[in-house]
Amino acid sequence: MAEPVHDDLDLTAPQRRTLERFSRPVLDAEGRAVGWLELFTDVTGKRQVQSKMLQTEKMAALGQLVSGIAHELNNPLTAIMGYAQLLLGRGLSPEQMADATKVRREAERARRIVKNLLYFARENKPERSRVRLNEIVERSLALRSYELKVENILVECDLAPDLPETMADPYQLEQVVLNLVVNAEQALLENRGQGRIIVRTVHLLDGPRFGSRDRILLEISDDGPGIPADVASRIFDPFFTTKPPGVGTGLGLSIVYGIVHQHGGEVTVENLPQGGAKFVVELPVSKVTSWAATTLSANFASPGAARKGHILAVEDEPTVAQLITDVLREEGHTVEATLDSQDGLTRLSRHRYDLVICDLRMPRLDGPAFYDSLVRAGSPMRYRILFITGDTLAPRTLEFLDGNHLPYLTKPFHCRTASACGRGWSCRFRKVP
Repeated sequence: MAEPVHDDLDLTAPQRRTLERFSRPVLDAEGRAVGWLELFTDVTGKRQVQSKMLQTEKMAALGQLVSGIAHELNNPLTAIMGYAQLLLGRGLSPEQMADATKVRREAERARRIVKNLLYFARENKPERSRVRLNEIVERSLALRSYELKVENILVECDLAPDLPETMADPYQLEQVVLNLVVNAEQALLENRGQGRIIVRTVHLLDGPRFGSRDRILLEISDDGPGIPADVASRIFDPFFTTKPPGVGTGLGLSIVYGIVHQHGGEVTVENLPQGGAKFVVELPVSKVTSWAATTLSANFASPGAARKGHILAVEDEPTVAQLITDVLREEGHTVEATLDSQDGLTRLSRHRYDLVICDLRMPRLDGPAFYDSLVRAGSPMRYRILFITGDTLAPRTLEFLDGNHLPYLTKPFHCRTASACGRGWSCRFRKVP
């Protein structure tokens, strides 16, 4: 006797649909099969939502993995970049100078990759801050540079130098750029396996579309096959895709549409006369709210007025602790270093220091707990502390640092250029842009 069957059917024509089928035999009073019953239910939307949720979970897990790896790389990168910069200032021979320059340059390249990974992997609540669209474009393209190169796709940039800052969510705008670039990349690969993508930014001062004459444009065009007329009207619809099953979810361009409209902008698409398609993202220039940048020289004395000091470095990574010690001792400071934050608190209770440089993420007692201990004890060192961290993209990290108005440096940092990093004490660290 046939058993009931429960399965899915994928239809490809006249349009892609998923049908859930339940079938079973029809039995007479004596249990003999006299027929067959099949029930079909259209579950296309349900399956797409399930697929999206599964993909979201995968991306979240991947993001956590990438973020953890990137943070682990920041410590050795800090040491490599730091010692390369120290070597470059020590009167090396031309051959040695060339070698040290190569080390520094490649470490800087690795730093940019790690930074881009952190930006991409970090889950963020939509938060608007002052942004430079050109920087977001460059950062996004760096994430795809290797893939585009091996796929023989040339990327040309024409970024307006006069582009004003605006208020926007940088992570969401990065997603817009990435989705549009990947869309153009896939169109070129499906068409002829190579091609050209042109990324352009423009500052426009005419036209009343947003009730304001000041706006910025992002244009991403390609020399691919263009967009068929019957597809163009649906291209921003959620779950609409012309790709075969398993290739894309049909969400990329709908995400672009949603993000751009959240920012009060418009996104349009057109076919180019010479072939290919062009997406245009038009954003209003929102007034940039005033903010106090976290810089080390804003509240502290200039290097010219600096004096030598007694400094305590609290850093659980030995190579980074040694780098900090070596750099500051070259400047004439007296430096103590400890790998144990609890030991650092003990030293602060017994001795006087002019400055504390403290890592934010440490075992046992982390940076926030270290700072809270100083606050509870009423220690004046809570006003003389500089944090270093590779985790400034985490909301909790920024909430702690900005909420307490604490100066900090992000790993890896430059060690070559002098700048003030304490109340009147000069050291050679500065932030990497």
